[in-house]
Amino acid sequence: MNVLILTTHLNPGGLSRYVLNLSRSLKRQNHNVWVACSGGEWIPRLSENGVKYKHIPIKTKSICSLKVLFSFLALGKLIEQEKFDLVHCNTRVTQFLGFLIHKRFNLPYIGAYHGFYRPSIFRKKFKLSGVMSIAVSKAVKEHLINDLGIEGEKIKVVYNGIDSEEFSSKEASKSDWGFRNEDYLIGILGRVSQEKGHFLAVDAIAKLVSRRKNIYLLVSGRGRLDSKLREYLKQKALEERVKFIDCRPNQFLDIIDLLLVPSKKEGFGYSILEAFTKGVPVIGYNTGGIAEIVRDRENGLLFHNYDSLALVEKIEDIISNDNLRRKIVQQARDDVLYFSSQRMATDTEKVYREVC
Repeated sequence: MNVLILTTHLNPGGLSRYVLNLSRSLKRQNHNVWVACSGGEWIPRLSENGVKYKHIPIKTKSICSLKVLFSFLALGKLIEQEKFDLVHCNTRVTQFLGFLIHKRFNLPYIGAYHGFYRPSIFRKKFKLSGVMSIAVSKAVKEHLINDLGIEGEKIKVVYNGIDSEEFSSKEASKSDWGFRNEDYLIGILGRVSQEKGHFLAVDAIAKLVSRRKNIYLLVSGRGRLDSKLREYLKQKALEERVKFIDCRPNQFLDIIDLLLVPSKKEGFGYSILEAFTKGVPVIGYNTGGIAEIVRDRENGLLFHNYDSLALVEKIEDIISNDNLRRKIVQQARDDVLYFSSQRMATDTEKVYREVC
């Protein structure tokens, strides 16, 4: 098939990883794939995997922006030349762009949904969900039906996939960042925001430091609440126990002993699969896509009450029970095979063929 995938940018992040993993896996399955976006750090990875790239000025969050029109005009010649079978759109503005392409060139477009969205009247009225929609988890599909009014029969669940080979090598050690082997490092990976649970993680560490002298929380990621989180650390006198680490996920997972995913809302959670591959145990909140990946005390741990005491209890379970740790790490390594990028591409291809 001949596929055009649209996104706003290809800078490091969950959505960009989805586009990269999907496009190169589709290419490996002998599809012709183009990605169009406004650029980003990961653009070179496309050509390395035989995926073609088209720059468009789509870096905006508003469907009313003239950048959408300019992007539409920039794609016209390519669409006429390549004779695409369909367009796969991954953000709100690219869904609107896909809608314009659909109307002008009679190309079917798919709207992919990667998380939870504010159910505004405007979004409900102008769904821009495509001929068919892809949801990255069952939780996201329920949200689309219940909150955005998208018809359930037009939504297909396709779980995100990971290329395990990317995380097969060890690239860092604790000493690289000034820690000792005996230090117990707990990590939280992702943008700093209220819904990602950074403040809850800090509250849990505050309770743990009094009883465990060698425990640290490492934060990898940036976000709009960076300064607020740093101020919160000062209030808690935890500047020495909570460290901000700027490195790639592969390196981050090499040095931590435990990954926390305390998100209040989570459409899926790539970091969980990355940790599974690396042999790092995961503790997540029992919600959304997290609960579709993590099975409590089988391949990870889930806490059910959203408070620091419940999180601390699970952390203590992992630290004090080596048998439990070994068991869930082994099961997680087996389970991650279900979430391969090849399987994601195969399931996505089924949606493409149904649409076409």
